[in-house]
Order: sequence, then C-alpha cells, then structure tokens
Amino acid sequence: MTAFSRRLPRLFSLALIFTFLTLCVSFGLQKGGSLLSIAERAALTMTYPVQKGIDLAFATTSKFFDNYINLIGVKEKNLRLKKDLDLMEYRLALLEEAGLENLRLHKLLNFKEQHEILAQGIAAHVIGHQTDSLSHILIIDCGANQNLKVNNPVFTPGGVIGRIIACGAQSAKVLLLVDQNSACDVIIQRNRIRGTLQGTGGDFCRLAYLQRTADVKVGDRLITSGLDNIFPKGITVGTVVAAARDHNGLSQQIKVKLTFDLNTIEEVFIIPSED
Repeated sequence: MTAFSRRLPRLFSLALIFTFLTLCVSFGLQKGGSLLSIAERAALTMTYPVQKGIDLAFATTSKFFDNYINLIGVKEKNLRLKKDLDLMEYRLALLEEAGLENLRLHKLLNFKEQHEILAQGIAAHVIGHQTDSLSHILIIDCGANQNLKVNNPVFTPGGVIGRIIACGAQSAKVLLLVDQNSACDVIIQRNRIRGTLQGTGGDFCRLAYLQRTADVKVGDRLITSGLDNIFPKGITVGTVVAAARDHNGLSQQIKVKLTFDLNTIEEVFIIPSED
C-alpha cells in the first residue's frame, strides 16, 4: 500500500468537514448571518457530542457522590439508633430484674409475717456459692455488723435452708441442709413423730433415728421441732418422696426432698442473735 493510499481516508474526512463548513457558511450568509456567528454555530454543532458527554459524566459522578454521602449518613444514623435500642433494652432488663427481685423480697416479707418468731429477722443477698461433692455452702452479704452469729438459722420463703457456720464483718457462710455435715431435728407433721434430717451431699436428705415402727408415708411434710436450739419450731423443711424398710425390717430408708432449689436461691432470711 502506497503512502497516498494510507492518507486517502484522512483526506476524505477533511474534505467532508470542509464541505460541511462551506455549506454552513453559505447557508448562514444567505440567511443574513455574520461569518462569526456562523462559525460559532458550526463549532457548537461539532462540539455538542463532546460537551454532552462531559455533562453526563459530571452529572453521573455528582449523583454517585451524593448517594455515597447519603449512605454514610444513613449508616451513622443506623448506628445511633442501634445504640439507643441497646440502651433501651438494657434499661428494660434492669427494670424486669428489679421487678423480679421485688417479688422475691415480697415473698420473704410474707414468710416473715406468717411466723411471729421471725419478726426480728433480716434479709440478705446471696453473693457466692461453695458447692462440690463434699460441701454445699452459700455466701451472703450480711455478717457480724448485722449482729449475725454462728448457728443463726437461715430461711427462704419455702422454709428452712440451713444455718450460719462462719461470720465476717459484712458476710457470712451458710451451711445448707443438703450438706453431709448438716442435721436438723424435725417432726412429721401428720403424726408428730420425731426424727433427724441429715444431709447426704446430694439433692436429697434422709430421715434418720426414727422408731422402728414409725409410720412414714410418701408425701408426709416435715417441720422443725425446735428441740435442737437452732431452728425455731414449726417451719417447713421438706417432703418425704420415698420410704422403704430394709429387708430385715429393722430400719427404714426415707428420702426427703427439701423445699428449696440450691441453684435458684438469690435472697435469704436470717434470724440474728438477740444479744
């Protein structure tokens, strides 16, 4: 291909442009326009596609940035709303917890009113547990400063749960009835038969030191006898859930379920010493 052949398309394009401009000038002059205005219109006509493209690009870019900025604003607003929602949920949880605590304390108050001997008792919160295969102990937030002493009895609205075995100034340890080192003198409410409730270290207690012929039935309720000089008389302790005689008929195996659940105790009631 010769050099002239390669330049031919370019020359053809220039010829078309020249012809277009000549026609525009001729037409404009016939209509009475000036050469300058004709040139301006021609320039505008030729640059219109480029200008239109530039305007469209700027409009698209501007819209993109506006949307981006709006998205940032929406995201920040959503974060603020989420924080407000989390705060409201936290406050609602506090209110619900306060309501539940008030309900539990109200039950303690009713329990106190049902037993005249508990009139001088005080309420305390459980602040710790020491529970394993050998011991079942609660830590409460009252102690010697509240006139508590060793062997002060401890209750829940369900009844007796144990006694204090150690006191600090602002805290105390409570030995629960299920502990294997615990014992409580009790009476079968139905027939007034006495026995000793002993902890087993598990979820149940056993009733021991009964008469060989003692009449014990499943469902019998046990109450404190008051004869151990620790627990006041007449307070509920638990219920017999199993009663069977040994094969020789000389003794009975009696299982007792206590009135409290170790895992749900949050407040307790204590009768402090009088002196």
